[in-house]
Amino acid sequence: MRSQMERQHFKLEQGYLNIDAEALIFTRSGNWQEANDAKERTAKAVPRRMFRLVFGAALVVVGGLFLSLGEMRSTLNGASIVLAMGLGGLGLFKMYGLLRDDFGRSFRVPFAKVTRLSYVDDHLNIAFLNGAFKEDRLRVKATVDAGLFAEAAWQASRATD
Repeated sequence: MRSQMERQHFKLEQGYLNIDAEALIFTRSGNWQEANDAKERTAKAVPRRMFRLVFGAALVVVGGLFLSLGEMRSTLNGASIVLAMGLGGLGLFKMYGLLRDDFGRSFRVPFAKVTRLSYVDDHLNIAFLNGAFKEDRLRVKATVDAGLFAEAAWQASRATD
């Protein structure tokens, strides 16, 4: 029987790392409900980029419309271009800050499938068998607390197996 281990989550550059007694779980929100629903990573598990590409293209088109409207209505074409580009850049910067976690992936790596785990130079290095039973590797920038907790959780899982 596995001992009950404290569950924790840690903020990453993109998304969160949830850790419990059985797995490392990468989520977008850090929410345990999302963590419980996360599937194992497979070779086909890549982030969905189509939505982001369409959204980015729409932002460029809208920015272009504002830019062209500014040129048609203003005699100060240079100033309107600079203003439109500045506001567009600021908007993209702010939007990236708000959506940064949405660029993270959502999947789980069961400790039973981890073959090697180490925390070196601010990075958590994980070698494991993915959901398709193929060798896979993952290198994630993480805090010291997250790295040490992940190592301890993995070691604890190996001791109880």
